[in-house]
Parts: sequence; C-alpha cells; structure tokens
Amino acid sequence: MNVFLKSPNKQKQFLLLMIDALIVFAVFVCSYSIRIILFEGGSLAELWDRLSWLVLVAVLLHLVTFYIFELYSVTKKGPRDRLLLFITVSVFLGFGLIAIASYGFPKDKLGRIVAFIHVPLLIAAIYFWRRLFYAVFSKRMLQNNLLLLGSSPSTGVIAGLLDQYPLMNYHLTGIISDYKENPGCFAINGSKCDTGIDSYIEQHKIRTVVVAEKLKGAPGLKKLFIDMKFKGIQIFDFPTFYKQLTGKVPVLHVADAWMLFSHQEKSFHPAFYLRLKRLLDLTLSLMGLIVSGPLLLIIAFAIKSTSKGPVFFRQERLGMNERPFTLLKFRTMVDEAEKETGPKWSSSDDPRITGVGRFLRKTRLDEIPQLINILRGEMSLIGPRPIRRLPTD
Repeated sequence: MNVFLKSPNKQKQFLLLMIDALIVFAVFVCSYSIRIILFEGGSLAELWDRLSWLVLVAVLLHLVTFYIFELYSVTKKGPRDRLLLFITVSVFLGFGLIAIASYGFPKDKLGRIVAFIHVPLLIAAIYFWRRLFYAVFSKRMLQNNLLLLGSSPSTGVIAGLLDQYPLMNYHLTGIISDYKENPGCFAINGSKCDTGIDSYIEQHKIRTVVVAEKLKGAPGLKKLFIDMKFKGIQIFDFPTFYKQLTGKVPVLHVADAWMLFSHQEKSFHPAFYLRLKRLLDLTLSLMGLIVSGPLLLIIAFAIKSTSKGPVFFRQERLGMNERPFTLLKFRTMVDEAEKETGPKWSSSDDPRITGVGRFLRKTRLDEIPQLINILRGEMSLIGPRPIRRLPTD
C-alpha cells in the first residue's frame, strides 16, 4: 500500500475512490431511509436489518462502473457535459447491476422509490465532487512548461488538446519551426531566436519537449535531446504524447512502424480489460433480452403474420480475428430476397423490404436479436460492426 501511494497520481486516485465510496454509501442509505420513513411509515431501526450486505454490494458495483467510464483519471479532464454524461451513464448502469444483485438478498427490495431518489442524488453528488476535486488540484499542480518542435499539422493538434486537458497542467511555452542544424538557427513562435535550443529550454524551465515531426538530418539535435532526457526532461514524439494525453492513438498521424514497435511491454488486448469487457457484454445483453422479451414476441408475431418465411434472418459475418459466425436479425425483407439478385445493398425504396420490416429498420428493432450473438461471445456491444466475407474468385 505504501508503494502504491508513493505516486502523486495514485494518491489522488485513492482519494477519489475513498470519497466516492463514502458518497455512494451515504446516498444509498439516505435513499433507503427516505423510503422506510416517508413512504412506509417505519423507523430507522429497521434500516440495518433490511439492508444487510446489499449496501456494500451497491458501493462496490458503483465503483466498478465509475472505473469502467474512466472517472478515476486524474491527469485529464474533458468538457463538463462529457463528464456529466459519463457519470450519468455509469450511475444508471451501476444501479441496474445493483437491482439484479438484489435478487440474492430477499429482504432487500429496492423498488422505484429508491431508484428515483438514489440515481439523481448520486449523479449530482459525484458530479459536484469531481468539479471540486478538479478545481482544487488543478490550482495546486506545478506548471509543466512544454516546448513543441515541428511545423507539421500535428503541432496544431497538440496545441488544441492542451486546453482540453488542464489537469496535466501543461503550459505551451513555444513552437519551434524552421530548425537547422547550425547552432542558434531556428524560429520560435515565428520569430528568429539567437540562442541555442538548450539555452532556451534552460532559460524557460522547459520540462517537456514534444517532437511533432521526424528529425531528419539533425544528428546534433538528437544527441542534445538524449542528453536532456538524462537530465530529467521528458522527450516525446507526437503519437506517444497524444496517447499519454488522451488515452487514444492518433491513427491518422502514425505510421505502421510506430504501431509495430511501440509499447512492447503492453498487449493490445490486456487480459483484465478483455475479462471486464466480457462481463459487461454478458450483463447488458442478458438484461436487454429480459427487458425486451415481450417486445420480441410481438415483433415475431407481426413478421410471421404479414409475410411468408422465417422470423429471423441469418447471415454469415466475420468477428474478431476474422472468425465466422451466424448473425441473427429479425427478417425485414421477403424470404430469400437475394436468391435472384445476389448480395447487394438495400435502398430506402427497396421493393424487397416488407411493411413491418420498413418499420423495424427505421427503429433499429431488427437488431435486437444480435444480443444473442453478444451473449454467445460472437460480438461485443462496443466494437466494430462485423462484416461479410468478401467473395473469392
């Protein structure tokens, strides 16, 4: 634990985690208390007997959903509306999981009253706690002076991103362009500079340098940056800095070589992430099938009674690593629609689409059976759309 808390970022994450746990606990107990006292006419003496272990399960599940939606990132802060959206979705997901878990605690019935109190109250509490946290720690952090080297479009991308992630507290000191190997021959922010880059970095107390383009024909500068790295100055190329700042890879700005050789110590698909993703897929697909059960029966009856053919449309698709599987959808076209025409894209006025099918396509209800594919592990809720196998000669 002491090793874990030596990192300033880990300390902040631990603080967030502990306060979140206290807030979830307080809000859940408060919601349950209001239900017992105001709506059931009971007393607080009944509270602990009825809650038992469910309150601890509620805290744990909410913390897990907060983690899934990146609410424990202390180095970046997106727009307020994005923060509120992530908190809202994570709270709804967490409460849904708690509702499912409550079936294992016969005495602990949640009900709509607890939901109507707990969900909005927790969203508001976590949102204002995050705002307070960001306001306090963004002022206390030491300013990190940053220097950009390059004249490519990448420099503009980074300059725009720095404003979106204020918790990193980077301060863009300048952009170096028109660099030449001769000492003192470079332009900073469009103006000629009569000092060397090393002098400029020392004078302006630069702590981070981002190289936004390849250093072709500049062996002296490469050696200089290596020396600076040994002195504690962080030197990044553009893709690596972008990834550290946003958590994403700038796929439009990287070459295949960077994707191939960078971050060898980490897998593209960490085992923990895949297990967590699979758990989320299983939970949400199962919930979706249970909730939509009556609707599935109605749609199946409508399809069967208005056109000949099966209720479901089956088609081979390619999943992860090009593994073939059978995709399930509600049938929206006449039976064997591709028998005469062969595979072809449908249009808005396609005569092959049935009356019921047209409605299902507009509302996307025809895709509900894909929850079965997700439950089987053939698809994922989050990921690219599975494609059809290309025909071979």
